[in-house]
Parts: sequence; C-alpha cells; structure tokens
Amino acid sequence: MIVPKYLLMNGELTPYDDARVHVLSTAFKYGASVFEGLRAYWNETQGELYGFRLREHFQRLVESLRICRMASPLDVDGYTADLVRLMRANDLREDLHMRVSAYVDEDDGGLASFEPVSVAMAALPMRRYFGKTGLHVQVSSWTRISDNSMPPRVKAMPNYHNSRLALLQARADGYDDAILLSGAGKVTEGPGYCLFMLRGGKWVTPPVTSGILESITRDSLMVLAAEAGLEVQEREIDRTELYVADELFFCGSAAEVTPILSVDRIPVGSGEVGQRTQALHAAFLATVRGETPDTKGWLTPVFASVPVAAT
Repeated sequence: MIVPKYLLMNGELTPYDDARVHVLSTAFKYGASVFEGLRAYWNETQGELYGFRLREHFQRLVESLRICRMASPLDVDGYTADLVRLMRANDLREDLHMRVSAYVDEDDGGLASFEPVSVAMAALPMRRYFGKTGLHVQVSSWTRISDNSMPPRVKAMPNYHNSRLALLQARADGYDDAILLSGAGKVTEGPGYCLFMLRGGKWVTPPVTSGILESITRDSLMVLAAEAGLEVQEREIDRTELYVADELFFCGSAAEVTPILSVDRIPVGSGEVGQRTQALHAAFLATVRGETPDTKGWLTPVFASVPVAAT
C-alpha cells in the first residue's frame, strides 16, 4: 500500500508514522468512535481531484456523534476544509479513499467517558475496493444489528463487528461476501455496503428504517437512476426475492457499484453483470469524476482555488 506523507490529527499535519492513539484510550478499550469513509476521484483530462459529497458525509458524522452523545469538535465546513487541506498537502493526484475518525481520546477512560473528542483524517490511494467484477454471496446466519440495540444509521466502529462476523463466515464457507437479514427476516445490507435489486424493471432498495446505514452512495444512485428514467422503490425485501432478482449490486463509498452474480449458489439473472447495473455504474463514475456537469453541487475540487481554513 502506498502511504501518504501526512495524516491530520486534530487539525495538525502529522507524519504518517507518528499518527497514534493510546491503547488505553476509551476509543480503543470500548469502541467510543464514529467515522466516515469518503472518496475523491482524479480527472486526468481536467487535472483535478474531486471530493465526492464531502459535506453530506460530514453532516452524517455530526449526526453520528450526536446520537453517541459525543461533542463534535468542528462543524461541517470545518471538517470539509480540513480534509481538503490534507489532500492538498499530500498532493496525491489519483483516486483516493479518505477516512475521518472522531473518538474519545482519554487515557484509561471509563466506559461512560465522552470527552475529549479527537479527530483524525487519512487520505489514501485506492482504485477498486473489490478485485472482482462481480461477487458470489451468501445470506448470512448472523442477524443485522437493529436501531434499538446498536443503531446502524450511526457509522460507529463497534457496529462493524457485526459486519465482520458475517464476512468472515462467508469467506470460510467459500463465498466472496454476505447479505445480512434483520431480526424480522428482511434483507438489510452487506457488510459495509447497501444493496439494490432490479425486479420487474424497477430498482428496489431497503428503506433507511430497515437496519441499514443512511448511505450517501445509495442516495446518489437513487437520484441517478431516476434521471435515467427508472423507477426506484424503497421497501422491504424478502430473502427469496434475491433468488429471483434480475440484477443485484452492492454500493458504498468503497464498494462504489459492485455487481452480485449469485446468492446462495443461485445465479442472479443470467449469472453475468446486468446491463442496467453497468449503465448505472457508468453514470455514477462519470458523475464522481466530473465528466458530466456538476448540477447538484456534489463535487469539491481539491486543487482549484477554493478557500481552505488556516492551520
């Protein structure tokens, strides 16, 4: 992995090897941390790096902190400016994945410690998250966490242990990935990515009240699908619908649009990447790379002359 020169720790540019959190911090001991995963895309023709929907990601970070009763050290504008400053400082002119973590940075803190809250930012080169063009997945025996236990709409580190168990089981059973069901037996999402199903000429995705992350990529794809003239429904999905779907795909900041080729060894459609998935993926990539006009205000140019907060 190519490592960047700097990370950002509480607003200070910090050499990569010096970015550390104490093992007795409340974040490490009890998982008192929320985070965001974001992307930036390099446009070679324009010579520009575009951050994708940064403000929406940071609004979700602020909301995650609020639900977890942790103070937000910055507002949305402050987080955005700091991340742009970090990307500029590293001068990486390629596709990036950024991780922003806010955590209780208290040495030997107790279970109920909630301050002080520190913020760390990293911007790392990353192209495709999945090395395959399509995935073979299983419906996991692990149940997705619910809003009355560990709310999935909060992008908190402890939530991902649920995803990790499902993914590890899938790999042990010979699959690439997994789909988790809710306690009621309804489809939720994959281990860190939302799900879309094409059935009857309509895209269907579980609602945000079905135990899923309120995904910004998911929201973006719903907009792009509607612009392409396809109806999008938010509704519950039964497990057996996955077996008769025409097309399926995962989506997320890291996953982007990743086709699902089979579920529980049953081929999805023809067992190949679907045409409408390909079309939606192409529209998404054209949007995030700035190859189409940014009429929605989704892109933040990193190297253009935009105001950046002082160090």
